[in-house]
Amino acid sequence: MRPRSLITTLLLIAASPAAGIAVAQAAPNGPVIPHVAHSAPPLVKMAAPRTLEPVGRPRPRSAFPVKAPVDYGETAARYGSDRGGRMHEGQDMFAPAGTPLVAMYDSTVVEEGNGGGRGNYVALYSSSIKRTLLYLHMRSPSHVKLGEKVKAGQRVGQLGCTGSCFGDHLHLEVRHGNGTTGAPTDPMPYLIRAKRR
Repeated sequence: MRPRSLITTLLLIAASPAAGIAVAQAAPNGPVIPHVAHSAPPLVKMAAPRTLEPVGRPRPRSAFPVKAPVDYGETAARYGSDRGGRMHEGQDMFAPAGTPLVAMYDSTVVEEGNGGGRGNYVALYSSSIKRTLLYLHMRSPSHVKLGEKVKAGQRVGQLGCTGSCFGDHLHLEVRHGNGTTGAPTDPMPYLIRAKRR
């Protein structure tokens, strides 16, 4: 039996049968025979030109929360900025007063009302991402009510400046778990994903 050459072995290791490319394969007692692999199923599928997703794990449908172009403001408006010894726990998005606000994901209303500094607000829990999204400083009380189910893209309020607020904007918080007391996390990755769709 003739031993495989180092080059043949490397070709076999590096070549991807899932990609259907030509590979060189050594027969046990014969010459090196090139062939093309056609039957192996792909391990991943293309989700979009810029990303790969594992098969069977689609991202949940999402919508950008503000139905107008937004300005993310100065440093103080960003998640994590210092607000006089306390952390800013959301991302501010500035747009004209009255701009429609929509649910980012299929969600359930877990809280709504007028909470002092929060102004008019609504909290939506999405089981698909296991996060609660808080929309603060809305122009008027939300028309969606506690326990109501909302779809991604469904209107939940209007952008405004109620409560502790300077200038019309949406203050969006993303919190771990179901409810408004979970640990905050940066909303920007969720906003970027929703903007791409």
